[in-house]
Parts: sequence; C-alpha cells; structure tokens
Amino acid sequence: MERKALLCVFFLLLPLALVSADIPVLNSIEDLRNIEFGHRFPRHGLMLLHFVSGGIYVDNNDALIPTFLPERGDWGFHHFNNYEEVFPPLQDQNRQGYYAVGNINTPTAYPLDPYVTRSYYLTRGNLERNMDRLVVRTSPNSPLLEAVYITQHYRGSSEYDPNNTYQISPNLLREIRTVMHNRVDSVHAFLYAASYDVDSRSFTRNCFATDSTYKVEDAGRMTLNESTAIMKGAVVNDHHTECYAVVLQVKSTESGYARLRWANVPDSLLDEGVMLALFNNAKNPLSSLYLDKRSYGTYDTNQYLNHGLQVKLLSKDGSVVFMSGPQYDDADRKVPVGIEGYDASLQLYTKDGYACARLFIKKTFTDWKTYFKYSWVGFYSNHNDASDSYYTYKYAIYFTKQDDANEKYDIYSYESSLSIQPGAQAQFFLTKNYNQILAETKPWER
Repeated sequence: MERKALLCVFFLLLPLALVSADIPVLNSIEDLRNIEFGHRFPRHGLMLLHFVSGGIYVDNNDALIPTFLPERGDWGFHHFNNYEEVFPPLQDQNRQGYYAVGNINTPTAYPLDPYVTRSYYLTRGNLERNMDRLVVRTSPNSPLLEAVYITQHYRGSSEYDPNNTYQISPNLLREIRTVMHNRVDSVHAFLYAASYDVDSRSFTRNCFATDSTYKVEDAGRMTLNESTAIMKGAVVNDHHTECYAVVLQVKSTESGYARLRWANVPDSLLDEGVMLALFNNAKNPLSSLYLDKRSYGTYDTNQYLNHGLQVKLLSKDGSVVFMSGPQYDDADRKVPVGIEGYDASLQLYTKDGYACARLFIKKTFTDWKTYFKYSWVGFYSNHNDASDSYYTYKYAIYFTKQDDANEKYDIYSYESSLSIQPGAQAQFFLTKNYNQILAETKPWER
C-alpha cells in the first residue's frame, strides 16, 4: 500500500518536474522564428533579448560573462523567486539566484533602452505590451551567468507560461552579438532575421489613442526592406507616419534643468496642431510647448531634472495623448562602474538637477569603511578636467545609507552642489592623493 502511495505521489509530481527541468534550448536566430515570444507588436521580448545580449560576452569555452550585475539591480533586474517552478531548482539557494528583467511598468525599468520600451508607451491598455521577460541564473562561485532564459506571462495574467519558456544557448547569444557588431541598424536587422511580425494589426489600433479624432487607417502596414532592414511606418490620414521614428526625449541643459528634444513629428499631426508637455507622475503637465510646424527641435524648461520625467505629444487642447517618450532615468541609463579590486561600485545620478553619487557596497564587504577610510568621490563638471580640478568632493565613509531592499548590496549616496550637465563625471579615489583612481563614471550625455 505504501509503495502504491509513493508511486501515486511520484506520478503527480512528474509533470511539474518535467516542466521545470526540460526547457527547450534555442541555438540560433533561426530557432527564434518559430516561437511566439515577442513576435507581435506591441510585444517587446525580442527587443529585450537583443538589448541584454549586448551586455553578455561569450568566450571560446561558452562561458557567459556579463558586463552588468543582475543582483545589483542593473537595468531593472530583480530577484525572481521561481515559485511556480518554471525553472530548474537552484543547487545553492544562498549563493546563486534567478533574476528577471522586462517589467516596464516599474521605475526600475527606466534604464532600459527606449527601443525596448517604445511599444509599451505607444499602447496604453493593451494586454500584450508587458508580457515578456528575460531571466538569468547566477553562478555560486563566480560572476559568470549559468544560464539565460526567455519567458512570458499568460495574456492578462501575472502567471508565467512554461510552454513559452526557452533557454538561450551561448551560440545564440554569440550570434546576436555578431549582428550587433556588424550592423549599424542591428535592432532592425535582428528583428528581421528573427521574423518579427511587422504586419501586426494591433499597431493600427494603438499607434495613437483609440479615442483620437486622428484615425489610423493602416498603421499595421510596416514593412522591412531585406537589404537594409529598416522599419517603415504607419499611415495616418493618408500621410506616412513613422511611429517608431518619432523621437521624444528628456535631456539635460548645462544647468541641471530638463531639456525637451523631439524629432520626426509627422506633418499630418503638425497640420492639425500639437504640443509637447513634460510630466512627472501627476496628471497636470509641468511645462508645455506648441510645436507649430516644427517637426524637430529642443526646448529648455525651468524644471529640475529628476527621475521619471516624461515628454508626451498631445493634441493642441491637451485632451489626447498621441504618444509618449521613455521615462527619464536618473542615472542616464548607465550601470554602476566597479571600484577596481573591491566588491563595490560607483554610479553618477541626478536629483533636483544636481550631480549625485551612489556607492553600491556588497553586503559581504563588511569592513569597507576600514579600506575606504581615506577614499573620496570627486565631482567634475567636465570629464576632461584634471583630477585636482574637481568642483566638489565627499569622503566615502560619510555617504548616507539608503533604505533599500537589495539583498546583496547596501547603497550609500551623496547629493553634491554641482549642477548636472553634459560631460559631468564622478571619480573614486582610494587615498587623499590623485594617483589612485579606482573608478570613473561615463560622462553625462547631451
């Protein structure tokens, strides 16, 4: 009787075990062509895979070497509990983990490149715009990744779909990186090679707001020219509108204020009258500008540069949102840079238009204040300035600890008196002199 009971339990658990252990492996871009994942507008999965692949180097032994740290939260990676057992059990629960990225409906996703998030902001209310995820498994003994997976939610659900879950082989990652290095238009070339469905009819309904008086007649009629792999646009009022070509950005002025940048606004909308507006999380705009006949340009506002700012293209009375740009990332979409020789890293960011810095200290680096007793961070208005020409500085041990739920890192920050501006940089010095620079951030973008 006991034997029969054990067999019964075994067979009940068998399907679950097979689902979590026997995940299909995709070995080439050609393998991507025959799966559902991310192939229709406004799905973003293929763009997400392309983006993350650019941050994973594959060596001759198929080792996966990331230029980002998922456990640090780079690009919005967060701990994935695997409660549904979609993926194989971890060998070491304390020293390795699963980390997921791709949920655009969260401020931690702002660092993702706009080409990953664009379809999300074009399709308010669409149940397919935020389904796709990429998951990595970290190694217990090294900074390498053990595996990379793609998966998706069921439509309209937060549950994961094991039947649309795949492992990405080192060879496929290598192939995507080859496309990235050999093609200027690598995103479009990759989408074409992976058979992205450019005739997705949902684009027709969602290129603009569904209650708009500007009817999208054939916005799904996007095509790819095989030789150039350039994505073409939609038709609005019999005028070609390259929806994916419209640029709506928030950038920095020389004094830490938000600069609006726009380009490729279609004539059909300019003729009717449109305006740009800058928003935070509130409903009312912080600043606005009527475009008249200007299809491109910049506009400097009097609003301090902050996390989450977003520029939107509106009807002239402000009642209709045609499209939205990406929400602004306070770190300029740059991952932290490692402090050479230590389990710590440095990140430049902005708050209220000022240059600020974060120190990420790994929790296992418990005596960091002893090693960094005389370490300091210098703030520079221009990355070409000499090391002793800093605008201001702060000793690392006097940075303020932040309330953060990161399981692997403690985060410390300092808000300087330097206005954030293009070319600004933060540098980490080990001692009081200027000859031991252990980290320097990438210059702030224009």
